[in-house]
Amino acid sequence: MVRWLYILPYLIQEAGAARRDARMRFLIAQVEILRRKLGGNRVIPSPEDRARLLEIGRELDHDVADIVGIVTPKTYSRWVMELREGRKPKRVGRPRIGRNMREIVIRLAKDNNGWGYRRIVGELRKLRLQLGRSSVRRILKDEGLTPSPTRRGRAEETKWQKFIRLHMNTLVACDFFTKSIITPMGVRVAYCLAFIHVGTRKVLLSPATYHPDNRWVQQQARNALMWIDDEKLESRFLIHDRDSKFSSGFRDVFKHADMRCLRTPPLAPDANAFAEAWIGALKRECLNHFLCFSLSHLNHIGREYSRYFNEHRPHQGLDNQTIPAAANGPASKPLLQEVPSPQSIRCQRFLGGLLRHYYRAAA
Repeated sequence: MVRWLYILPYLIQEAGAARRDARMRFLIAQVEILRRKLGGNRVIPSPEDRARLLEIGRELDHDVADIVGIVTPKTYSRWVMELREGRKPKRVGRPRIGRNMREIVIRLAKDNNGWGYRRIVGELRKLRLQLGRSSVRRILKDEGLTPSPTRRGRAEETKWQKFIRLHMNTLVACDFFTKSIITPMGVRVAYCLAFIHVGTRKVLLSPATYHPDNRWVQQQARNALMWIDDEKLESRFLIHDRDSKFSSGFRDVFKHADMRCLRTPPLAPDANAFAEAWIGALKRECLNHFLCFSLSHLNHIGREYSRYFNEHRPHQGLDNQTIPAAANGPASKPLLQEVPSPQSIRCQRFLGGLLRHYYRAAA
């Protein structure tokens, strides 16, 4: 009889333990199902959630390897070690993007329909603000503004590409482009010659002309040499295509200045990619939006775009910096952690607002 008095409480305790074990398995199964439903199969607890779990785990002497489900046992053990060493947990995951930053990104995107993610990141860097391309993409996607530039894989480097990469600090590339001019006598074709120093991305644009003859191109060559000297640019090579307007007199001007002229292969515009890219940007961002009625009108547009390009436009090839900032070094203007109010961001407009330069207002 006495034995049954000991056995009966034991059986009642075991019955309750079995029920608690079933409840525990039920809770663990729910956690596993929820983790499978989450994208990435990862749960990131906040510091408050971690402290709560550690407080409950202390009652079990942190022997929770068989029941922990929200994180791995190894992660829980690391939490315990950090708690014993007195280290405060850091908030994990991506930092939350503030309202001011979101408003600035949305403003840049709405004001400039042709800007992609990298272009906006470059403008933010010019404002000394740091934000990744994926964050910009997420903000614009939430607002229904989704520029989607095509991306291409990087092909194997050719000998010509290797030459460009090794000598880009001493290279000047040039190329012609045309623009139709509406005159009282009808439509005429104007010619311009653009020079770009590949290493610094600085650009010189010639005045427009209807007659790009040998005398005119020689004068533009002399102007380019004076520009190279004034800007203190290191130059040993000049790249141009096989256009007949690049006469022997044009090449002789550079030859006398100890510069070697390199002609690109036939039907290979990619060989002069820097000049072609600049002319393409000029047309997309500027010239295609205007009808020109005189050579002076075209010259004014070209000067304004060249000034904007040389002084205010961030360049992906220069780590999304402007040309003056890249010349001063990356540490000259460190990025700021504090995001200013959108009202403190000023905008300087060129060509009636077609081109925009954003900057922080003086305190």
